[in-house]
Amino acid sequence: MARRLTPYQMKKSAQAWADQVNNNRHLEVEVQEADAHKRTSMLYKALLSHLQDSISALSRNDQVSAGKWLNKSQSCLNELRVTLRHDIEPEISRNLDSLYEYCGRLLAKAKATRNPEPVEEAVKLLTPIQEAWDQVHSEAMKFREDLAEFQKNQAAKSQQGSHE
Repeated sequence: MARRLTPYQMKKSAQAWADQVNNNRHLEVEVQEADAHKRTSMLYKALLSHLQDSISALSRNDQVSAGKWLNKSQSCLNELRVTLRHDIEPEISRNLDSLYEYCGRLLAKAKATRNPEPVEEAVKLLTPIQEAWDQVHSEAMKFREDLAEFQKNQAAKSQQGSHE
């Protein structure tokens, strides 16, 4: 027979659920307001967090949690692959795509062997990329601002030329 929750336990459970819902809403707003660079940074942070959670679950032999975190990690890798701009930087995109594919194979290996070592390797490969991505954020923002200003000036010159 299932044990009934006390009013205190029900209140705590309801509060935990409400906090999770509010966290999700906050995250949705943050994602909607973020530029492409920030969203990619958020993906890397989520990916590395999920990988760490899967390492922890695999280390304590919790296969259910490990599967959940490995699946979330794979979803992040898939999203990162979709964001690659093969039209702008084909070589970099190809290299990152290969890295993401390799990391996906590492996650599959970790699932099959129930061993955290392949996930640890993925973390070692992806962490420097995430750190570099965060370091270039201010440069990327400056580039976008300069590009917008240039395009505005070009449009103004074009307008002047058509009026003469």
